Amino acid sequence: MADPKVFVVGIDGMDPKTTRRMVDEGKLPNIKKMIEMGAARQDLVLLGANPTITPPMWTTLSTGAYPNTHGITCYWNQHPTDLSRFVYAFTSEQVKAEQLWDVLTEAGKKVLCWTWPCSWPPVSRHPNLHIVGGMNPAGPNSLGCDIDKEHITHAAATTTAISKRVKKDLKGGAGCVLETDANEQHDPRSESYVSSFFTEDNPAFICLDHREGEELNETADVISTYDVPLKAAEGWDRPLPDGAKEFRAICEQGVGQMPALLLKNSAGLYDTVEIYYKKRDPEPFVRLKTGDFLPVHVMEVNVQGKKQKGTRSISIMKIDAEAGSYVSISLGDCLDIETDAKTATWFPRSLYQEVVDACGYVPKVYAMGGSYPEMASRRTLPAWWNYGRWQADALLHLIRTQKYDAIFTHIHSIDLVGHTVWRWAKSRPNYGNQDETIYQGFIEEIYLEADEYVGKLMPLIDEGWTLILTSDHGLLCSEEDELPYLGEAFVMNVGVMEELGYVALKKDADGNRTREIDWSKTRAVAPRGNHIYVNLKGRNDQGIVDPADKYELERQIIDDLYSYRLNGKRIVQLAVRNKDAALLGLSGPNSGDIIYFLEEGFNRLHGDALSTTDGYFGTTVSPIFVAAGPGVKNACVTERVIREVDVAPTIAAIMGVRQPAQAEGAPVYQILPAQ
Repeated sequence: MADPKVFVVGIDGMDPKTTRRMVDEGKLPNIKKMIEMGAARQDLVLLGANPTITPPMWTTLSTGAYPNTHGITCYWNQHPTDLSRFVYAFTSEQVKAEQLWDVLTEAGKKVLCWTWPCSWPPVSRHPNLHIVGGMNPAGPNSLGCDIDKEHITHAAATTTAISKRVKKDLKGGAGCVLETDANEQHDPRSESYVSSFFTEDNPAFICLDHREGEELNETADVISTYDVPLKAAEGWDRPLPDGAKEFRAICEQGVGQMPALLLKNSAGLYDTVEIYYKKRDPEPFVRLKTGDFLPVHVMEVNVQGKKQKGTRSISIMKIDAEAGSYVSISLGDCLDIETDAKTATWFPRSLYQEVVDACGYVPKVYAMGGSYPEMASRRTLPAWWNYGRWQADALLHLIRTQKYDAIFTHIHSIDLVGHTVWRWAKSRPNYGNQDETIYQGFIEEIYLEADEYVGKLMPLIDEGWTLILTSDHGLLCSEEDELPYLGEAFVMNVGVMEELGYVALKKDADGNRTREIDWSKTRAVAPRGNHIYVNLKGRNDQGIVDPADKYELERQIIDDLYSYRLNGKRIVQLAVRNKDAALLGLSGPNSGDIIYFLEEGFNRLHGDALSTTDGYFGTTVSPIFVAAGPGVKNACVTERVIREVDVAPTIAAIMGVRQPAQAEGAPVYQILPAQ
C-alpha cells in the first residue's frame, strides 16, 4: 500500500459488549458502518492485558508490551522502598519500552500523539513528532491550567446566609480535591488546592471505608458547593422586570461573589439567569436559560490579587420555574488562557494557538455526581458532546495543515462519564433505591456521543487513512451492592488486610483507629490496585519481615484471601506470587509480591478485575477493536483472538516499519490484505 496512514481512535472505557448491543439495536450508525466496511471479531472484543486501568493499558497499546516489560503497572507505580508512597505513572519517564511513534518518526513518518496517556514529556525531540497532553486523561490543558476550580451555587428562598457545605478533607478517590479555607489571598493554583493525584511522589491516602475512595466521585458535593440566599432584587442601577430575584454566584472559594438575577419569561415562568461582575454593570457577562450549557465562556477571576482571564463552562442545573424559590448553577473549572501554562504540554507550543485560532479555546470536561443526576444531564454529558466535536475538528484541522502520517488519539469520554454513573446503573437499597434506568440512559447517551465523534473522523477513510477504533478497557456496573475494601487503584487498601491481621493502624488517645499505619506491626499491605507487598527487611524502609519468612507469608496471605467472605461470598478470583504473575504480564520489580484480582460481581468500574470480567446491564471490562480502511481487509470477520499487545505490531505492519523493540504481540495477519 503506497503512503499508508493510520489514525488510532482511542476511546477510554469503551466496551465491546455495550457497543455490539447498541450497534445491533441501530443506535450507533457510524460505528456500524465502520464494522461493516472493516475488520473485527464478531464480538468486537480485544483480549485485554492486566491490570484493567488507564496508564498501563494505553502503554501496552503503544508499545506492544505487557506491563511487566514496559514498567507501568497501575494508575500509580510504587515507591521503590517506601510502601506508604505512590509515584505518578501518567508520564513517559516511567515507560521502559519503546513506543511506536518513536519507531515511526525514525522511519521518516510525521506523527501526532493527542492526549495519549504516558506520552508526555516527549522522549524524542524529533521534529516529526508532535505531542499534545498525555499526563492527564481528561484532555489538553486539564493539568496545571486551572486558575479556579468548579463551584456549585444552590440559591434558595429558605437560605438565610451564604455558607459552604461542610465535608471531609478528601485526599483519595478519582477526582477528589483538597479543600482550603477561603481568604482574599487564596491562589487556586496553590499546592494545597491541587488534587492529590497530580503530585510526582504521593503519599498513599488511607481510607477507613471504601466509599471514601473512588465512589466519592459519584457524590454531588465533592467539589466546592455553596448555599446562598435567593430574595427579591434590590439596589440595582436600573429598573428590573417584575418578580426579579437576586442571589450571589460563588467562585474563588467563596471570595468571588458575583451578583446574579433570576428572571421570568413572557409566560411568567422563571427560566433565565444573568450573572454580573457588579450590580452597576449595564449588561451581564453571561445570560443563560433553563437547559443551556455554555461550554467555553471567557471571564475574569482573581489570582493572587490580580484579575486573569480564563474560560469555564456555565449551566443551570435546577430551577423552580413556577415560584422561583430555588435555582442551582454550575461554574466549571476555569482554564488559563493568558499565561504560558496554557501551552506547557503542547509540543511544539505553536500547535496550541493554531488549534485555538481554528477551533476555539480548549473546553473543559467533567465527571462527578452520580447521586445528583442533574450534574450528569445538565453539565457532564453536554460538556462531552461539545468536547468531542471540538476535538474532532481540531484533529481534522491539524491533519490538513501538518500533513501527518500517523495519529494516536485518546478521548476520555466514556470512562469519565462512567465514573459518574456506572455504579448507579443498578438499583441498590443502600444507595437509596434510585431509578437505575436514568443512569442506564446516561450510559447509552455517552455511547451516542462516541458514535458521533467516530462519524466525524470516518471521511478520513476515503482519503486513504486506516482507522483503528480501540480502548484500554471497558467499564463494569458491579452486580454486588456492597464492595470489599480491597482492589482500589487510588488509595492504600486497609480494610480487608487489617481484618486479616496483616495491617495494623495506630490509635489515638481515645483508642480510635487513625489514618496512620503502624509499620512496626504491619507485615503486608495492599497499596493501589492488584498489588500486595510484604513489608520486607532490607527492601522496605520500615520492613519487619525476615526475607527467609517471605515465601511462607505469601502462601498464608493467598490462603486467607481465598477464604475471605463478604456476605457469604468469596471476593478474590485469583491471587498468585510475583513470579507466577508473569503469566498475566504483571511481575518483576514494578509489581507487588502478590498479584490478585477480585471475583466477578465485586468489582468497581475497572482496575480490580481480570480483563475478561462481565458486569450488570451487559457491561464488560474488555476493550474493543475495530479497523477499517485501505490497510485492512474489507468486510472481514475474524475468529482470531486479538490481544492488546497485538495492536502496535499491527499498526507497524500496516505502516511498513519495524516492530517496537520490546513488542511482545504480533500483527493480526488475518485482517491484513494479501501482499
